[in-house]
Parts: sequence; structure tokens; C-alpha cells
Amino acid sequence: MMSGRAATLDRAVPVVRGEASGQASLLWTLRRQFMVLDLFYLGFTGSLLLWALVSWFWPSLRLYETSPRFGWALTSHQTLVGELALFFGIYLVLQRFAIVFQRDYYAQGRPAPHWLRLANLLYTFSPTLLAPTLFQGLGSFMAVVSGVPGVESHPAFDPAQNYDRAATYFDLALKQLDISLFGVYLPAWIRQFHAPGLSFALFYCYIGYYICPFVAALPQVIRGNWQRVRLAASMAIGSLLITYVLYILVPATGPRFEGSWSAWLPEEGGWFWANEFSVFLDRQEIIRWDAFPSGHVATSITCLLVALIMHRRVGWAYLPLVAGLTVATIYFGYHYATDVVVGFVCVALCFALVWPLTQWWERATNPVAPNRDGA
Repeated sequence: MMSGRAATLDRAVPVVRGEASGQASLLWTLRRQFMVLDLFYLGFTGSLLLWALVSWFWPSLRLYETSPRFGWALTSHQTLVGELALFFGIYLVLQRFAIVFQRDYYAQGRPAPHWLRLANLLYTFSPTLLAPTLFQGLGSFMAVVSGVPGVESHPAFDPAQNYDRAATYFDLALKQLDISLFGVYLPAWIRQFHAPGLSFALFYCYIGYYICPFVAALPQVIRGNWQRVRLAASMAIGSLLITYVLYILVPATGPRFEGSWSAWLPEEGGWFWANEFSVFLDRQEIIRWDAFPSGHVATSITCLLVALIMHRRVGWAYLPLVAGLTVATIYFGYHYATDVVVGFVCVALCFALVWPLTQWWERATNPVAPNRDGA
């Protein structure tokens, strides 16, 4: 039986009279040309692109002074601008096909050409490829444009400590905040529970994060319910981009800032090469300032709740992975406990802001009556 919220998603969503009379307005035009997912991705990428362009000529337009320790993360403005423009352009091309599919075919109940269906499908899952690629370039953006203060600028800096090369001011600040809030330093305290079997289980829960966009949206793609697909995708990308903004505002490496990543691995390797795969994933990560908040927690829980609302069985199946993932973020030293708490706050923001915004905004391109045939 569908939940009340899920049921409302399938009701007819007519264009209200006030909206119809305002069709000539700029806002109405924007709603007919762009979906909420587009506002988020193009808005975020475009903002980074504009900031990078301005800072090219006005380098002082930054949040922090970048520490000389981070010379390894620096790249040229030309490279940054080129990459951001490429991400923006690729997405915009796909978006133009998708809006035609959504507005002129799906919303009208007309069958779309096969090539347009394919373009729409590519658009739907393009953020799962473009957002991580954008994420990998975020470290250089932070070092060159927004700035990253080094750990040496914090009053508690210890010259004798073996700090990771990416350690920042905020790492020491977040460690102190963890101890103040919880009475113990949870990432260190939880190490007493390390065991091969538990490490195996939690690590494979942790990598369950990578399927969360598909958990949220794929069942509705299969059903051809693009109204729900757009909502699920907006929620997933909305939560992800909220965390990206906070990475820029509070660049931190996580507990591994002390002693480097190898010092935080379980002493006894997890079953089925859990430690080895963990090291492999760490080496693939170019950006090192993605601790605050936990994007794994924010996005996976957002997608879990979307799945529980839209396709409950899939959500229940994903729940154990998300529960284990949340514990794993602290267990393996990926995150401070504060990062996890703020991850939950990001989830709440998504449901308070993104969910109602998407439902209202996309009345302009959703079908007047439910359309279940996939157009």
C-alpha cells in the first residue's frame, strides 16, 4: 500500500490558474526550460566557473589563504576554467534534449522517438558521472580559488606530530569539537572494537554508497514514471551539492589528518581484502578536503528515504547497508562524529527545501494527468 506522500506524487498536477496567467513571465519561462536538477547542477558548476574566472584577475577574492603546504594541489586557472566549462557544457547539451522529452512528449502523453528516449536516459544518470568528476577537481578549486588554511595556523598545532599532507586548520578544530560534544574522540575510541569480520561487513556497507542514486531513481526509470525520477534525482544531487558547498566553507581531511591514512586502518585486515580495497579507494581520491560533512551519510540517507517513500521494498533492502555505512564512516576514521551529525542536517534540509521546491517548480513540465507508459 502506498504511503500518503507517495500517493500524492501520482495525482494529476494541473497548472494552476495563477501560473497559467503568468506564462509570459521570466520565472515561468525558466520553469519551462529547466528542471530543478538543472538549476542545482548548472547553478553550482556555473558559480564555480564564474568564481574561478573572477579570481583569475582578482586573486584576493578567496575565503582563506592557502597554506604553502598544499602546493601539490595547485593547478592553473586556465585548467580549472577549462574543466568547469567542459562539465557545464556537456550537461547543458544533454539537458536540452531532456527538457524536450519531458515537456513536449512525456507531459503531453506523446510517444517520444527512440533516440530522444536514449538522450533522456543519458541525461538522467549523467550527474552520477559528472558530479564525481566535478568532485575530483574540487580540491584544486579550493587550493587555487577559495583557499585552504593549513593545520599549522591552528593554536593547537604540534610540530612534532606526523600530520597528513592535507591536514587543515579545521581538522584540529573539528577534533576539539568532537571531544567537547561527545566527551571522547569517537574515531579513536571506536578502534577498540576493530575486528576482521566487523571490518569486512562495515567496509562493504560503506561502498554501498555508490549505488544510492540508482536505489532512489532506477525503479521509477524502469516504470517510466519520469515525474518521480526527476524528484528522486533532484533530491540525490541536491544533498550531494549541499555537501560540496560545505567542503568549500570548511575544508577538512578527517581523522586521518593525524598519522596519515595507513595509521587508521584496522590492525587486523578485514576479511575478503577489505583493507586492501580501502587503500585502493583512498588512492583514487584526489580531493582531500571532503570530511565536513559526511557526503556518504547525507546522500545515502536522502536516497534511502526517497526509496522508502517511492518504492518501499527497495528502500528496506537498502536500509542495512546505510546503517552500516553510517557507523563505518567513524569506524574507519573517514569522518569525525560531527561530520555525521551535520550529514543528517543536510538530509533534513533536502526534505525541507528541495522536495517541495521540485514539486512546485516542475508543475510547469509535468503531465496534467498521470503518465505511466514511459512516453
